[in-house]
Amino acid sequence: MKDRWTFIVKDHSDHYIFGKTEQRLKNVQPNNALIMQQQLEMPLKDPQLVVRTNHQWVSVFMGEKLIYKYGAAANHSEPGLLQTTIRLPQDYQQHKLRIVTKTPYEYYAGIPAQVFIGEGAEVSRYFILRSLPQFLLLILCSTLIVLLLVLLFLRPKRSKRQFISALLLIGFTVLVGLQSIVLNVPAGTLFGPKTLSIIYNLTAILIPVFLTNYYLLRAKKYQHYYLYGVASQVFLLVVGLLCIAAGKLSLPIAMQIFSGFNVFMTLFTSAVALAESADHNRFYTICSPGIIMAAFIHCFFYIQLFAGAANLTTDWPLILFSGLMILISGYQFEEDITFIQHYRAKQQENTQRSIVIREKQHNLLTTFTLLAEKEAYSNNQIPALTHLLQEMQAYYQKEFRKQAKFFSCQLLVEQETVMLVEENIALLIQLFEKFLNDPNFGSIDISIKQEHTQLIIESSTSAFTRHTFDEAVATTAPIDHHPELEQAVKRSNGEWHWQNKEKQQYFKITLDI
Repeated sequence: MKDRWTFIVKDHSDHYIFGKTEQRLKNVQPNNALIMQQQLEMPLKDPQLVVRTNHQWVSVFMGEKLIYKYGAAANHSEPGLLQTTIRLPQDYQQHKLRIVTKTPYEYYAGIPAQVFIGEGAEVSRYFILRSLPQFLLLILCSTLIVLLLVLLFLRPKRSKRQFISALLLIGFTVLVGLQSIVLNVPAGTLFGPKTLSIIYNLTAILIPVFLTNYYLLRAKKYQHYYLYGVASQVFLLVVGLLCIAAGKLSLPIAMQIFSGFNVFMTLFTSAVALAESADHNRFYTICSPGIIMAAFIHCFFYIQLFAGAANLTTDWPLILFSGLMILISGYQFEEDITFIQHYRAKQQENTQRSIVIREKQHNLLTTFTLLAEKEAYSNNQIPALTHLLQEMQAYYQKEFRKQAKFFSCQLLVEQETVMLVEENIALLIQLFEKFLNDPNFGSIDISIKQEHTQLIIESSTSAFTRHTFDEAVATTAPIDHHPELEQAVKRSNGEWHWQNKEKQQYFKITLDI
């Protein structure tokens, strides 16, 4: 029932306004009663009246008879979001319906109540059909939350920044889902007006905060500029929540303060998104058209409210946030799935490379052993550790020379020392291969000496990187903890010590003979 209303401001009996419920009435002060009345003429067998008010106390009269009242009580001292269904008496026709509303909040003063009338079954069907989009949105939010959580735990090597941004996106989606419950009429009947008000206002305040913080983590070049706006938003949020907790500010008023600030943040976000897109930030290049369009529609919505619009049938903020949720979640899915695919392909490639490396090391082990035996038998000697180490030294001397690396290996091993077990020989080969194939090492000086029943391998290596004339020379060596070598030494029951000293890396391995 939008048309043919007569509006009267209490204590202003000469102030009659005829019109619709889509505009806020001016000159209505907080706690001042606004009366809206209309003659009921339509014939209904099972007449039902639905009244919706926005943070207002309400009394409904049929003629002079009070048929419904929602007012202050011990358990609710402030009005919330009300939707109530009233069954009309059978003699309602030709009686005047009067709805009296008043509110303690200045922003909600002068907003007419929304009134629906019809057959009981038709009214229920009408609200269920109107709630289908919110039901679908709730299902979509629940699905996205599950998928985002799955990807959160499936994606490996996620940085702290990426982890926080994923949590912010999940929180943003949860808040959109909560707001869809509040605006869903059948689901909303599960909560009281005050609870609905708290959920709606908190979600309306927190949704932009979660979204702008997500944008902040996605920004790169202009992040420090955007940080000022986001920091101001978070500071306002903290101060507002502290004032609400202290009883100095009510939540509906705080919501209006945040709405005003969000007009500025939407425009500021548009400028940052445009700048980041121009700087080839992939996220903003793809998402900035949606972000900018949502920002301007959002501003237009708030301008409508400030201009006096009331009871807007289309909830543009929820539609815009839902669209952004789908857009950003889609980008997040594409990014995470692509990363996981590349990571698994890289793992498979590394696995194949490891197999090739192990096969090469096994072939080298067999070759060195056979060459050492051949050398020993040709000199009528028993194959010993020295024969093996000399063959290894000769081979790697040539290989390091091919790589243009400096290599020296000093052997201090007794002639009669027996051959090492295959596991320890494989460890030595793995060590030499590490230095040979790792581009971070340019100078390798290895010492292999025997002390009683132990073989001590020591080396002081220097980092080495080839540079072109148009790039700066690196001053620090990359850190490599050599986990594979360390595990191999521990499997051989040896002692492991590796230490980084600026450009020098010192290691010492002790093996039992």
